Amino acid sequence: MKLDSDPATFQLNQSRLRNRMDNTPKAELTEKDQYNKSLREACDGFEEIFVHKMLQVMRNTTEKDNLLSGGRGEEIFQDMLDENYARLITRSRSMGLSNLIYEQTKKH
Repeated sequence: MKLDSDPATFQLNQSRLRNRMDNTPKAELTEKDQYNKSLREACDGFEEIFVHKMLQVMRNTTEKDNLLSGGRGEEIFQDMLDENYARLITRSRSMGLSNLIYEQTKKH
Protein backbone atom coordinates (compact mmCIF):
# COMPACT_ATOMS: atom_id res chain seq x y z
CA MET A 1 0.00 0.00 0.00
CA LYS A 2 1.42 3.36 -1.03
CA LEU A 3 0.72 6.34 1.21
CA ASP A 4 0.95 9.86 -0.12
CA SER A 5 3.73 11.75 1.59
CA ASP A 6 1.96 15.06 1.00
CA PRO A 7 -1.10 15.43 3.28
CA ALA A 8 -2.71 17.97 0.94
CA THR A 9 -2.55 15.54 -1.99
CA PHE A 10 -3.96 12.76 0.16
CA GLN A 11 -6.89 14.92 1.30
CA LEU A 12 -7.58 16.05 -2.28
CA ASN A 13 -7.68 12.44 -3.50
CA GLN A 14 -9.98 11.45 -0.61
CA SER A 15 -12.25 14.40 -1.35
CA ARG A 16 -12.50 13.43 -5.03
CA LEU A 17 -13.33 9.83 -4.12
CA ARG A 18 -15.93 10.94 -1.56
CA ASN A 19 -17.58 13.32 -4.06
CA ARG A 20 -17.70 10.61 -6.73
CA MET A 21 -19.28 8.15 -4.30
CA ASP A 22 -21.72 10.68 -2.83
CA ASN A 23 -22.99 11.85 -6.24
CA THR A 24 -23.46 8.41 -7.76
CA PRO A 25 -26.92 6.85 -7.34
CA LYS A 26 -26.77 3.83 -5.05
CA ALA A 27 -28.05 1.48 -7.78
CA GLU A 28 -25.05 2.36 -9.98
CA LEU A 29 -22.43 1.72 -7.29
CA THR A 30 -20.63 -1.60 -7.37
CA GLU A 31 -20.69 -3.82 -4.31
CA LYS A 32 -17.13 -2.75 -3.49
CA ASP A 33 -18.05 0.95 -3.76
CA GLN A 34 -21.14 0.45 -1.57
CA TYR A 35 -18.99 -1.30 1.02
CA ASN A 36 -16.36 1.43 0.91
CA LYS A 37 -19.03 4.16 1.19
CA SER A 38 -20.57 2.46 4.23
CA LEU A 39 -17.10 1.92 5.67
CA ARG A 40 -16.26 5.63 5.23
CA GLU A 41 -19.44 6.61 7.11
CA ALA A 42 -18.65 4.14 9.89
CA CYS A 43 -15.04 5.38 10.18
CA ASP A 44 -16.23 8.99 10.33
CA GLY A 45 -18.80 8.06 12.98
CA PHE A 46 -16.15 6.31 15.06
CA GLU A 47 -13.79 9.28 14.86
CA GLU A 48 -16.62 11.65 15.79
CA ILE A 49 -17.45 9.60 18.90
CA PHE A 50 -13.76 9.34 19.78
CA VAL A 51 -13.17 13.08 19.45
CA HIS A 52 -16.36 13.88 21.42
CA LYS A 53 -15.24 11.63 24.28
CA MET A 54 -11.75 13.16 24.16
CA LEU A 55 -13.21 16.68 24.41
CA GLN A 56 -15.39 15.62 27.37
CA VAL A 57 -12.40 14.18 29.22
CA MET A 58 -10.31 17.27 28.47
CA ARG A 59 -13.08 19.54 29.74
CA ASN A 60 -13.41 17.49 32.96
CA THR A 61 -9.75 18.12 33.79
CA THR A 62 -10.31 21.86 34.18
CA GLU A 63 -11.63 23.41 37.37
CA LYS A 64 -15.06 24.99 37.34
CA ASP A 65 -15.64 28.37 38.88
CA ASN A 66 -18.48 27.69 41.33
CA LEU A 67 -19.36 31.37 41.49
CA LEU A 68 -20.24 31.58 37.79
CA SER A 69 -21.24 27.97 37.15
CA GLY A 70 -24.35 27.70 34.97
CA GLY A 71 -25.52 24.45 36.53
CA ARG A 72 -27.21 21.68 34.56
CA GLY A 73 -28.07 23.98 31.63
CA GLU A 74 -24.42 24.83 31.12
CA GLU A 75 -23.49 21.13 31.21
CA ILE A 76 -26.04 20.33 28.50
CA PHE A 77 -24.86 23.26 26.37
CA GLN A 78 -21.20 22.24 26.79
CA ASP A 79 -22.02 18.67 25.73
CA MET A 80 -23.86 19.90 22.62
CA LEU A 81 -20.96 22.24 21.85
CA ASP A 82 -18.48 19.37 22.20
CA GLU A 83 -20.61 17.26 19.81
CA ASN A 84 -20.48 20.03 17.21
CA TYR A 85 -16.73 20.49 17.67
CA ALA A 86 -16.27 16.74 17.19
CA ARG A 87 -18.36 16.83 14.01
CA LEU A 88 -16.33 19.77 12.63
CA ILE A 89 -13.01 18.15 13.48
CA THR A 90 -14.09 14.92 11.81
CA ARG A 91 -15.36 16.67 8.67
CA SER A 92 -12.14 18.65 8.31
CA ARG A 93 -10.17 15.38 8.40
CA SER A 94 -7.55 17.19 10.49
CA MET A 95 -7.13 14.38 13.01
CA GLY A 96 -6.64 11.59 10.50
CA LEU A 97 -8.00 8.69 12.57
CA SER A 98 -10.91 8.09 10.20
CA ASN A 99 -8.62 8.10 7.15
CA LEU A 100 -6.19 5.70 8.79
CA ILE A 101 -8.91 3.19 9.70
CA TYR A 102 -10.53 3.53 6.27
CA GLU A 103 -7.31 2.98 4.35
CA GLN A 104 -6.50 -0.12 6.41
CA THR A 105 -9.90 -1.76 5.94
CA LYS A 106 -11.27 -0.70 2.53
CA LYS A 107 -11.73 -3.13 -0.34
CA HIS A 108 -9.35 -2.48 -3.24
